[in-house]
Formats: sequence, structure tokens, C-alpha cells
Amino acid sequence: MSLSGLAGFAFIALFLLMGLYRAHARELPVYRRPAFFIHPRLRLLWTLVRAALFLAGWTLAWRASPKMAGAAALLIGAAWGWRSYLQGRRHRRQMVRRAFEAERARDPEASEAQALRRVLHAMHPRWGEELIEQIAADNPTPEAVADMVVRMERGGLGAGFHPARLLRRR
Repeated sequence: MSLSGLAGFAFIALFLLMGLYRAHARELPVYRRPAFFIHPRLRLLWTLVRAALFLAGWTLAWRASPKMAGAAALLIGAAWGWRSYLQGRRHRRQMVRRAFEAERARDPEASEAQALRRVLHAMHPRWGEELIEQIAADNPTPEAVADMVVRMERGGLGAGFHPARLLRRR
């Protein structure tokens, strides 16, 4: 394989690593995130750099070896599809329903809310007890809890929320 092909695959790998780092940074509390993810212009620059790496990488890889680039595209596409399925509502509903039924079978005397709280705590132990109790109280069924978990994991905050406002002085 030529040097340009290797550079193309290196660009694709860097694109993927930047995405993994972005996902890692999203899990951090807002006050611990790197500044370039808080400020909109720097976030836009990050996205543009990733897009440029993606396009340049696939162009170079495709020119050097179309078969290997196609195989890599299939592999990355399959991994992306699997990740999307695992983070989707359908899978989360099934997962929460099975965990809820297992918890109810393990402790039949527990109320549904207690079982839901235990399932939520097992899924996200870093979430506070108050948040877990509120989710279980507001969403009495495992399907509703799964929907809420999906929304929270995707960062579906209400309209008007912007992390940069937290850093502004009043």
C-alpha cells in the first residue's frame, strides 16, 4: 500500500479517535469539560476538522486501495449500526424490561418503584439517589424509564440550555 493510502487510513483513525474523545468529554460534568467543547465556535471548529479528516482520509484511502477502503467502510458502518441499535429505544426497552423482571423475580415483595430504582442504579450508579427516585416516580413503567434513560444519555436537555451560560459572570 502506498504512503498516501496509509495517510488516508491514519486520517480515518484520527477521525474516529476524535469522536471517541468527544464522547468521553460529554460524559464529564460540564465544569470539567475542555473549554473547546463548551464554546460554540470551538465546537464548530472541532466538527469541521473532523469532517475534513473524514473526507481527506476516505479520498486518500479510496485512491490507494478501493477494496480496502470499501472493506473498512463496511466494517465501520456495521460498528456504527450496532452502536446505534444498542443506544436505541427498542434495545433499551428490552434491556430495562428484562432487568425489571429479573429484579421482581429476585425480590417479589419489592414494589415496582423499588425495582425500577434498583435497575436504574445498576445502569447508572453515578446518578444521584434523588434523580433515580424522581425518574422512578415520574415513569412508573419500565418502558417509560427506558425512554427517559435514552433521552438523558443522549443529552436531551430542555430548550434554552447552553453550557456556556454556566460560565458567564452575572
